Amino acid sequence: MELDLSKVEFSHNDKRLGIKVPTELTEDLAYFMGVHVGDGYMKIQKRKSAIDYKLQYSGHFINEYAWYQFILSPLINKLFNKENYLKKSNSNSVSICFRSKAILTFMHHACGIQLSPKKNIDVPEIIKNANLSIKAAFIRGLVDTDGSLVFKNSGRNPTIDISTSSKALYDTLQELISELGIGFYSCVYHTSRNLTPIIQYKIQINGKKKLAKWIELVGFSSYNHLTKYLVWKTTGSLKPYTNIHERIEILEKKKRPGGDLNS
Repeated sequence: MELDLSKVEFSHNDKRLGIKVPTELTEDLAYFMGVHVGDGYMKIQKRKSAIDYKLQYSGHFINEYAWYQFILSPLINKLFNKENYLKKSNSNSVSICFRSKAILTFMHHACGIQLSPKKNIDVPEIIKNANLSIKAAFIRGLVDTDGSLVFKNSGRNPTIDISTSSKALYDTLQELISELGIGFYSCVYHTSRNLTPIIQYKIQINGKKKLAKWIELVGFSSYNHLTKYLVWKTTGSLKPYTNIHERIEILEKKKRPGGDLNS
């Protein structure tokens, strides 16, 4: 699918740095769009002497650093020819932050992603109208950043959990997951925080057979999710609250000759 680039604007700095934007919707771009809807920030900030076109992505330093380093950072460079750098914050998170008028106007106008705050954000129309492989790539990016994979009942029964405060996103995700033929459970939670009512929309994919179908049709690119899945697949269970380094150690130990996780 070719993209409408008529409203994409390149600053002098974009041109100087050789920034580019995709001309068609690919699985890589769909995945990045899912990442942004899940965990991205995009805003035009006016200052006295300039205007900032800012994009930012943040995640857990321990569990997501490798994904930022080996997946997200190279993907941004591949899609936009944009050099970017990882930064650790004081809150123990890893982030990528950069400025580009071309990339922001591309994401907003050509891809149809709203500026922050992402109140009642939805799946972009170009994803809704795309083929199933594009839709699956978008969902993978969203779940890699804003979904969870947990194992209940002594770490044996898998659940993919997607939570959002956006009813529009909740409704559309149910349609897309149904199109992929993956069964799910959905519900609405009414809670409160500091006496303020909060509505949370949840989608859950439960059980071994549905997880197997998810792996076949959607998959994970997040090392955090993948290591959870691989430990469970290899050993039959996963203890709660393990970090990515502990899970890698479990997998490495299992690979050793005569590997016994209890030794």
